[in-house]
Amino acid sequence: MDRFSKPIFATKPPQKARVIPTPVLPPTPQYVQRPVPRPAPQPVQRPQNVGSEAGWIPPGGIKNRWQEIVLHHSATTKGGAVAFDYEHRHVRKWDELGYHFVIGNGTDTGDGQIEVGSRWTKQKTGAHCKTGDNYYNEHGIGICLVGNFQNSSPTSAQLASVDKLVLFLSQQCGLSADNVKSHGGVTHKTDCPGRRFPLAAVKRNLTLAQSNVRTDMLATAGTGR
Repeated sequence: MDRFSKPIFATKPPQKARVIPTPVLPPTPQYVQRPVPRPAPQPVQRPQNVGSEAGWIPPGGIKNRWQEIVLHHSATTKGGAVAFDYEHRHVRKWDELGYHFVIGNGTDTGDGQIEVGSRWTKQKTGAHCKTGDNYYNEHGIGICLVGNFQNSSPTSAQLASVDKLVLFLSQQCGLSADNVKSHGGVTHKTDCPGRRFPLAAVKRNLTLAQSNVRTDMLATAGTGR
């Protein structure tokens, strides 16, 4: 070898890079949201007759037990016979709607709409005015106007309807304005039907309407018609 030649060094072949396999993860489980079962709705007692005087006379007629008319407010901003029936059955555990009539305020039912409860249809005692002797449940017709009349007044349509209904019931049962009472006026344990309910006006309107009916009857008798 020439003494001036460069030395030759043996080289190793280049090593291949190690391939590290990517770990395979199990698939993420997919959760399917299932609908939560809801209890079936409970049946509610719907008013059997609504609105007209023809529907206010029960199929079996009106019994002679009724001596008083007791006026209430619902103390709620909305409602109707169906809603109150449900509450009376499922919350208070009564057998049905406690009132005989409900007069709507335009929320759940029409403004001034008169709903006839099942108690009146069956001529059944009320569950609206508890006293020691239960006289006003046994002999009082319960009328509830939807609304809270501590805070606001009944609508004009409600007042027109209560005047009409009270006159009808008074004629059918032989009652006068003295027989028209407020819930609180009877029990002295509640403000019902509220300080803004015009009880005096309802009684006055009844007296006037009864007087007009008598005058009309006399006039009709005088003409021989």
